Amino acid sequence: MNFRLLNLLVLSLILVSCGGEDKSSQTVDYSDVDSTKESNGADGQPINELADFKFHTMIANLPSPLQTFQIIANVDVNMINVKLTPTDLASDLSTASARAYGYGVYIADMGFMAYQHQNQQTLDYLQVCRGLAGQLGAGEVFDRTISANFEENSSNEKQFVMMMDEAFNAMDEYMVNNERFVNATEIFVGSWVESQLIATGILKDQPPTTANLPVYQGIYDQKQHASNLMNVLGEIDAEVNDEVLSAVEDLMMFYAGFSTFDNITQEDLTELTVKLNTLKGLLLS
Repeated sequence: MNFRLLNLLVLSLILVSCGGEDKSSQTVDYSDVDSTKESNGADGQPINELADFKFHTMIANLPSPLQTFQIIANVDVNMINVKLTPTDLASDLSTASARAYGYGVYIADMGFMAYQHQNQQTLDYLQVCRGLAGQLGAGEVFDRTISANFEENSSNEKQFVMMMDEAFNAMDEYMVNNERFVNATEIFVGSWVESQLIATGILKDQPPTTANLPVYQGIYDQKQHASNLMNVLGEIDAEVNDEVLSAVEDLMMFYAGFSTFDNITQEDLTELTVKLNTLKGLLLS
């Protein structure tokens, strides 16, 4: 079963399904899952089946990447307000966890640059992601699914999305086959944080309009995604830095304070950006 990790790339880049039931509002009963069954995490330590189930549920509750990119296409993006992560910081990532978090961060940046047709920046982020994938032991997967097809597909939005979908499915399979559940979760966290920062940057100094209301809605919808994320991290808390857990919990509580999407203010977005940057700093330290 694939996690459809392309959602790691775009998961909160806005983020509302265009039709159908809103999965983020569904309630999942975890009590029926046997949490005594275990598999191994990144370092060989047991990771129980409940955590694996929660991770699958969290990914399943995310909007599709094609819908997300279609929403972005209708928004006038002020690139000055979107602060991506500098590529030179990748060389400072010295642990497997930091590299997994970083891979998630940089893959989101790469996708955003590609979608904005920033070719040189996209190539720069591709090289960083390729290096991190290699350090995570997945260089062959990255080369086979992205590097070999990048030039051909990056100029066509639909083909690019399909390429990234294939790439993340392949990375998913690699992590599953090698029992790298913790690293898979870390990649998700990194991408989630960065895509949320991109979303808040898109809305900076932008009052609600017909075009960008889906972006506001997407930020509001992270209430459920943040709660799901906290559930997953709670199951592998022995593998996660206490400060990271605290920062995610702080974010979850902040999102919970949103009553409706159209009541999100610029002050809210500023505070949210600070909290997200705090978490990203901990992930990449």
